[in-house]
Amino acid sequence: MSDDKKVLLEVNDLHKSYGEEGGLLGLFGATKRIPALNGVSVTINEGEIVGLTGESGSGKTAFGRTIAGLEKSDKGKIIFNGKALSTADFETPAVKRQMRYVSEEIFNSMTNDPQNRVDRLMYDLIKRYPPTDGGPGGVAWADEVFAKVGLKPEYMERFPSQLSGGEKQRLALARALMLRPKLIIADEPVSNLDVTNRTSILNLMRHFGRMYGIAYLFISQDPAIVRYFVGENRVMLMFAGRVIETVSGRNLFDRPSHPYTKLLIKTTAAPSPAPMGALESAEKLEQFEDSRLEVFGSSPQEMSLQANEIAASKPGCPFYNWCPERFERCPKETPKLLTVTKRRNSSGGIEPLPAAELDEKHKAACFWYIEQ
Repeated sequence: MSDDKKVLLEVNDLHKSYGEEGGLLGLFGATKRIPALNGVSVTINEGEIVGLTGESGSGKTAFGRTIAGLEKSDKGKIIFNGKALSTADFETPAVKRQMRYVSEEIFNSMTNDPQNRVDRLMYDLIKRYPPTDGGPGGVAWADEVFAKVGLKPEYMERFPSQLSGGEKQRLALARALMLRPKLIIADEPVSNLDVTNRTSILNLMRHFGRMYGIAYLFISQDPAIVRYFVGENRVMLMFAGRVIETVSGRNLFDRPSHPYTKLLIKTTAAPSPAPMGALESAEKLEQFEDSRLEVFGSSPQEMSLQANEIAASKPGCPFYNWCPERFERCPKETPKLLTVTKRRNSSGGIEPLPAAELDEKHKAACFWYIEQ
């Protein structure tokens, strides 16, 4: 991507928490706030592909839904296409057409109301938000995109409840692509597809992106899928509601710096577009849980909750309690996300990175590897 691209999305110091009723506080009508995002700042340029990965509970989906306006932030600023967005702005036709959120989950609560039939979901959308870039529009264009994502014409007469998980993902993707938006936020868009279909859909998404200048925020729990989709572009690693490392896709598995990223890569699949590696998802999940307990001593859910609360309530690195590289500075100061200038050598010591290996895309929030 060239450096002259215009900034499309700018997120500054985004915070988000969720209410949890019950317990002693519930007796007094109070609600405990569970932090999900702890000050996230991100910039995405026009036409850029950016990946986002991390474990369940790291804040990935909360981030995607919040910047898409599906949930309200507690604090922070979202600037899209040069304008700071208010809650009302997310409901305007311009923003709804130019920023699309893709997830299978958006269809899960739909009933068999005639307005929810697939043909209505496709045709009514493009009537409400017709493309304005001079490209093809209308019913014929909706049909073409519907076919391109691998859905049969007869599916138009079905309801979302009659579609499989993979077919719902294809429908969500078709509704986004046919509007040719400026930004697609894709949250696990291919998780229910087999290897062949997954690769085909990812390639199609990239093809549409190049053709119409669409930027992507691509969210997945599987680093291998993210690496495949972003290619040479940035991958962001999220932990405890913070971006703790950014690295180019080509270096995600080969040159991670942050201790959390290293352990995440170690306990997940090989760098391929296969779903969670070569194993079936249930078997892979069981293996992953076992490896996490062995490495960290707690489940991903327990660890995420503890780390989120640490990040929201006190200074220091939220990964400190589980980090194999921690030292006395880590619980006292919060490391900033800065360019990686150091690395570990073969003997385990720290040394400066050679000038030829410095990469502006590679940043980490770890005192060992940055100058702070």
